[in-house]
Amino acid sequence: MKEIVEFEYYYGNEAEQYSFFRIPKSLFTNQYFNSMSVEAKVLYGILLDRMSLSLKNKWLDEANKVYIIYTIEEIMEVLNWGRNKSVKIMKEIEEIGLLEKKRQGLGKPNLLYVKNFIYTGNNKPTEVLKVNLQKFKNQTSRSFNNKSQEVLKEDSNNTNINNTDISNTDFNNTTSIAFLKDEEENLDRTILEEAKLKEKIKNNISYEIFEESRIEDKKQVDVIINVLVRALNNSKSFHIGGQKIDHKKLKEKILNLNYKHIDYVLTYLKENAPKDIRNINAYLLTLLCNADENIKNMEIIKGSNNNNKKYDYSRDEDIWQEFLNTK
Repeated sequence: MKEIVEFEYYYGNEAEQYSFFRIPKSLFTNQYFNSMSVEAKVLYGILLDRMSLSLKNKWLDEANKVYIIYTIEEIMEVLNWGRNKSVKIMKEIEEIGLLEKKRQGLGKPNLLYVKNFIYTGNNKPTEVLKVNLQKFKNQTSRSFNNKSQEVLKEDSNNTNINNTDISNTDFNNTTSIAFLKDEEENLDRTILEEAKLKEKIKNNISYEIFEESRIEDKKQVDVIINVLVRALNNSKSFHIGGQKIDHKKLKEKILNLNYKHIDYVLTYLKENAPKDIRNINAYLLTLLCNADENIKNMEIIKGSNNNNKKYDYSRDEDIWQEFLNTK
């Protein structure tokens, strides 16, 4: 039998020295924040925690807005990040509209205004937030230039930010705050697992390239990522090319995808996809799972100056549709 360690009691004010950072649930459940990295969400929670200190110190500007001072060096120390990553994640929070900087000059640290993550529709968004809100709207409304791009849209998250339970994200009057309520642990675990899968896939496919130099493809890539995460969360076996494949093999295929595979799929959809796709999710998943083999075949065929013979992905659509409908 495992020996039980006898831990010490808390005495007096000792209990207060162990505080917890709380991350708003909305950052994981609201589709607007889907593109926000887990690191950025964690740092935002830490910045919110610093707000309580600013309130106690009455750090308010002339417009009665609360500001904080949190340097890059502090972020590096707390999160054990390098300078480049710390700057990058801060910039990500700023670009999505949740942070505003005010330079003081003369070697003084910037004033940081941590923005409210609840968007009611009555707010007056900054230009950065307007851009990101438009990105959010476009995720479910913008079409591709051709038929295959138009049907590629997927409403994978029906979260309405106006229905957010604000009581779950109340950080006032305490710095010792839980990540989520106990009764929401299962949902929390699912959300976190999906977030981790998204981050894993983004890292594998060099997602930053689409953020920085291929902005026009970023929406399509976001849809691809959502489809892949959905497939990973389904444990059933299925068929590709008439052959049965189990979930373990599917996971291996998906997690081995990289930038060249995504680039191949995007190019194929724009140039070669048929107009009569019945189920874009089924078509897309089959195309992705066969991407590596098709790329190799294309290289061989090009080397021999032959025409590329296209794979008939439509035969897999019914199987994929049944697979996805069981989710």
